[in-house]
Order: sequence, then structure tokens, then C-alpha cells
Amino acid sequence: MQVPALFAPAAEIVDHPAVRTASRLADDLIAPHAAESDDPALGVDPARLRALADAGLASVKVPAADGGLGGSDRVDAEVVELLAGADAATWFVLTQHRLPQNLCRAPAAGLPDGAATAGPAGRRYRDPLCRASGLAGIAIAHVRRPGSPAVAAEPDGHGGYRLSGRADWCTGWGLIDLLLVAARTPDERFVFGLLPAREQPGLRASGPLPLSVMGGTRTVSLTLDGLALAAEDLLLTVDIAAWQRVDLARTANATPASLGLLRRVLTELERLGAARRLPEAVDLALALAQPAVKLRAEAYALLCEVPPTERVAERAALRAELSELTVRAVAGLVAARAGSAMLTTSPEQRWAREAAFFLVQAQTGDVRAAQLRALRG
Repeated sequence: MQVPALFAPAAEIVDHPAVRTASRLADDLIAPHAAESDDPALGVDPARLRALADAGLASVKVPAADGGLGGSDRVDAEVVELLAGADAATWFVLTQHRLPQNLCRAPAAGLPDGAATAGPAGRRYRDPLCRASGLAGIAIAHVRRPGSPAVAAEPDGHGGYRLSGRADWCTGWGLIDLLLVAARTPDERFVFGLLPAREQPGLRASGPLPLSVMGGTRTVSLTLDGLALAAEDLLLTVDIAAWQRVDLARTANATPASLGLLRRVLTELERLGAARRLPEAVDLALALAQPAVKLRAEAYALLCEVPPTERVAERAALRAELSELTVRAVAGLVAARAGSAMLTTSPEQRWAREAAFFLVQAQTGDVRAAQLRALRG
């Protein structure tokens, strides 16, 4: 089969221990259970999630001296492609750990001098998050929303804050140990803090949200009503404009997880075409794989080699083009599978829903506009 060879990275990436481990666990541990992980009645298995973390796959870029696997950006991207292509729901819960871990390691990374003030929580949680002895999740998507703050932070007079409002998205509730929360202060800064991921005075979780995809990720909304964020729980206080500039640049990138889905779908399309003697399916897989591999290389060059706030429009355009290719690839696989692709047990149904998910994950207005242009053709 040619598609896997087209997507295969350089030998030094394939041979990295993190990639070898991810390849083995993707094939043997999580891919066989991907349908269960997506199913709200079953959900992501905490034992499999723990196995990935114990193997270091929540800490790929963390230096070995700090408990990680010491991988490069490109090694990390390959690990994400393998995990997300095998079981997107399990990957999605695991990936929530990344931002809290990164903020503990380098709270002001990418921000201008003086734009951020690190708090004491980073020192307290740095080691356990680097080693992933406990897993963290996030409830911060609301900070991208324009207008009045979805979650407001009022000073408590003792160096901390009281948080009130609603955080609509928190993935992994009941699977994570630590929660990164964010709110806007009266002086127009964002404050980020770390708290135990459980209901407590001032914090209430909804039931699992009725998601059409990744329903087993235990994604909930959180209601905050005077939640105490003590001074020692503060991780970062940051200028809003500075944070938004970095965040807009970061979300413009094509994600390795979405590329993992595209890679998996094109591989399956070629395999199915060969098995059913459908040369048109094989031809389509190869025809889509060639531009996909080229665009993927361009996206990774930007992601791994160019400062994150540069060439943002180009990043968004690449993300959009790859999203459009993914939608076409899934449609092609459904057509090749024919009627059985309509069964809810068909992996094609799950992959089609995952393709829709990656369209809207961390979607900003600029990304949405680029996606709509790409889909227009």
C-alpha cells in the first residue's frame, strides 16, 4: 500500500522511543476500543488512559530529566497523529493535559516581556504534571468569546479571586485529577489557576453533554458561583491582548490530531479499494494523499520551525485546505464502503463525525473564514 509510505516520517522520527511506543499502543491498546471510547454509554477507559500516561505519551516533549520522553516538536506531532488516528476520544482526553503542563513548565512562553506574571501553583504542580502522575484538564475555551466575560474574577482581598460564571466546555470530568480554570479580572487581565477536578463549594458540573462525536470523553459544562481561587492556586496572570495574540496564532495551525484522522482515512480508503477491487477508490486515496502530504509538510514546517506568531494567515489557510481534504476523504470512504457505511457501528460514521469535530475545534473567526473559502473551492 502506498498511502502509509507517503505519510511515513523520516527514520529518526520513526525510531524515536516515543513514536515506537505510540505506534504499539495505538495498534494494540486503543484502536480496538475506539468505538467504545466514542460511545457515551461506555466512554474512555481510565485504565487505557493511565497506560498511555504511564508510557510517557502525555509528556513527549518534556525533557527526560523532568520525567518525559525528550521528543522534538516533530516527534510529538507523529505521536499525536498515531493516537488520534487510532482513538480520537482517548487522545482528546489525554491532550487536555498539555496546556496545564506547558504553563507550569514555561508560563510566559511566547508572550512579550512584562505581559504575564507567574503564580506559585506552577512550582507546586510542575513535577507531577511533567511526569503525568496525575492528569489535568482545562476549562478555558470561554476566554476566546468576545463581549462580557463568561467567567469573571473578583479579588478576594488576600491575593486570590472569587470566580463566577459558566465554563461551557470541560473534557474528561471524572477522568482528570486537576483542573485549569480561567477568568477575566476587573482590570482586564486573564487569570489562570489550578484546582482539584471535583465538585466543591462554588463549582458544579453538569451531566455529560450530548455530543454527536467523542461522546465518551465525559465533557461537561461547569457553573462557578463564587469559587475560591486562593493566591497559592494562581498559575498565571496575563494581559488579555498578549494572550489572545498568541492564542490566535496557535489555533491557526493545522493540528497533528486532524492530520492523524486524514492519514487513517486515506489508508483505509486505499485498503478497502484494494480488498474490494475498486480501482477508483485506490486512485482517489492516492490522488488525495499527494496534496495532503505536501500540505502537511508545509504545516509542520510552520509549526516546528517558524516563530508561532508569524505567518498566521498562511497557517489558517493550510489548516483549511487540509480540513477540506479530510471531508472529501471521508466522503470517498463512505461511498466506497456503500450501504454498510450507514450502520452506526461503521467506523466510517465515527470518522465522518470526527472530521466535523476538527472543523470546529479551537475555531476562531479567521479560521472559520478560511475554512469556508476552502470548502467553496
